[in-house]
Amino acid sequence: MKKTLFFLLFTIATVLFAQSFIELYLNASYFGRRVVVEKGPTGKNRIEMVYRWPNDKIVHVLDPVFLVWAKRSGFFILGQPNNYRNSPLEILDLEDLFVRQLQEQGASKVEKLDGKYKVIVESNSGLFTAFIKESGLPEKITRVFNGVTTELTYEHVETLKESFEQVAQRYGISPTGESVNLPNEIKLILANVNWYTVSRLKIGEEHVVMIIANYKSGSVIKMVCSSKEVTVNTEQNEQLLRIRGKDYYLYLVAQDPNVLEEVKVLLTKEK
Repeated sequence: MKKTLFFLLFTIATVLFAQSFIELYLNASYFGRRVVVEKGPTGKNRIEMVYRWPNDKIVHVLDPVFLVWAKRSGFFILGQPNNYRNSPLEILDLEDLFVRQLQEQGASKVEKLDGKYKVIVESNSGLFTAFIKESGLPEKITRVFNGVTTELTYEHVETLKESFEQVAQRYGISPTGESVNLPNEIKLILANVNWYTVSRLKIGEEHVVMIIANYKSGSVIKMVCSSKEVTVNTEQNEQLLRIRGKDYYLYLVAQDPNVLEEVKVLLTKEK
């Protein structure tokens, strides 16, 4: 009886401590240098510096394309110093997706390791595994979804004492009345997805916006928007739909042909 009671109390204490540890992580402010690696049909690498507060964030993408984006009080800005614009879309990185699922679904499993915790979250957005130090600072976040593994590894991370305003001033980030113009087709498609991520990359000499989304059916759809015609590479099991607008080109890529057919019908109805 005593052993059972002790085990019960120990379990309760562990759960409560894990919850307080997660709160410590969610409320942490830190600066870090990190590497994002996507392992799948189309491997991608990205090097970033991140300034993160509990509700705000500034991300400086160093490679492959110089870009800065910021989240402030629910608003999003992206661009380059002295050329920032409001983003009409929510900008989420892998950590944001992990935090959202952690808050909505809760941790599926928390394991205490040497000087850190391993947090697992199972969700429709993928299987997330995060390694977080006892101080509440992140070490690594991984997501496995539809055969693609994305790893976000922090090469260096430290407590951030500067405020958002101080860092934003260094980057020249300030409120702007101009917004990034995106084709209406993208907005219509995003109204039918579960989640999406936005990034900027270079195809040839052209800078393009790439959106990877989880369509309502569960399949992944990729959207590439550019001001000029570009060559979008696809895998053997992927299909491509090309849309030419007034001053833009939009490329839709999906493995499931039914998704592209649904999108065609959706866009036709709105014309």
